[in-house]
Amino acid sequence: MKQVVDWNDIHTSVLKALGEHRVGWADQLVLALEGVKQVVRLRPDIYGEKLPDIIQVKQKLGGLRVYTRECNRNVFDELETLIEEIEKTCERCGNSAEVQNIRGYLSTLCCWCYNDYLERRFEGAEAKWPRDLKLDIADRFPDLVSANTVGLKPAIGPGWLVCLSQFLVAAEQVVQEAFEPPVVVQISDVNTTRLGAIHIEFSKYDHSLDQLLRRVELNSRRTCAKCGHQGEVVRKKDRASVLCAYCDNTNDWDPFDE
Repeated sequence: MKQVVDWNDIHTSVLKALGEHRVGWADQLVLALEGVKQVVRLRPDIYGEKLPDIIQVKQKLGGLRVYTRECNRNVFDELETLIEEIEKTCERCGNSAEVQNIRGYLSTLCCWCYNDYLERRFEGAEAKWPRDLKLDIADRFPDLVSANTVGLKPAIGPGWLVCLSQFLVAAEQVVQEAFEPPVVVQISDVNTTRLGAIHIEFSKYDHSLDQLLRRVELNSRRTCAKCGHQGEVVRKKDRASVLCAYCDNTNDWDPFDE
């Protein structure tokens, strides 16, 4: 397989491999490879005399992948450590970031690039994302509500709908596998606590859901209630919510007015 990194023109070849839309990672990888090139030149006794053949550079499952062949073990370890640090940053701009799940597509983005990506990738995303994930628990998950419940829409920020849906899918599976009708779990309300987390109320509850319930509460405490990116607890007035820096600086949606 042909090499994708030209050690005589690292910048051009890395940018071509990753694409200009991942310049945040490309710039850092160029510096990492320049460092590898230098240590190989200065310390051939430790890093060998030959630069590694890099046959592929790409983003996969939200991570940076650099595939090599004929690579000195010390060079490999050095490169792996540098890549792990790069993966903690936004692939587009280099800000601190974590992997985000955007409708099943994993990408490492800061909150600013995440929201920009939504607007450009999905037409009308500002109006639809993630508000288009309409959720009526009684309609979608009838096994988790009482038989006489006509509708049950959660009173939470749109960015939390994915977290809640994951809980409901897992809870439904537990209920269907563990119990015979009539169902012994019934959700009566879903809202937001004053401490800034999803709160699920039950008229009937079973402790088989304890772990799932703790997980959805924990996930909501670190997920932006507006857009779904990683967020932090923001306190205003006598209440708290979880917002990313981007959403905390926009005024079109205020969780504290709901």
